[in-house]
Amino acid sequence: MATSLGTTQRNKMIGYLTDAVRGAATALDASHTVIGRELGLSAEQWRALEIIGRTTCSLSVSQLAWQLRHSRQSTYNLAVRLERSGWIRFLRNPDDRRLLQMEITSSGRIILNNANARRNTWLITLTYDLEDSDLYVLMNTLRALQNRIVRTRRYA
Repeated sequence: MATSLGTTQRNKMIGYLTDAVRGAATALDASHTVIGRELGLSAEQWRALEIIGRTTCSLSVSQLAWQLRHSRQSTYNLAVRLERSGWIRFLRNPDDRRLLQMEITSSGRIILNNANARRNTWLITLTYDLEDSDLYVLMNTLRALQNRIVRTRRYA
């Protein structure tokens, strides 16, 4: 690996990169929270609706818990709140009546579409002054960083 930075400078630069990525992720999460709050939707509910809405078949609570990386119990409580809001409905699995599955309702689809539209408008505003080539480089750099983190996570 060729570098013109000394070890101390390189370590500082890596620290700055880490702080910048963490800061950007925190700011993105905060903006996501504000957008969702305007619609009466928590960030957790938004994320769950996105997962449920993406599936082509009914999703079980366990499957949603795995995708959210939450416990089954906390995911069940989240699903109950979504159902009470009318954004999902529970269905019994025809092969195993004990298994609860979920699907997004039309009102859930509407709130999800509204939240995503507001987020997309915000992102367009955020990036309006960046050239397409700059966005492409940034996207590829962040994906490469994400892949490196995932690959080396086991060594941490």
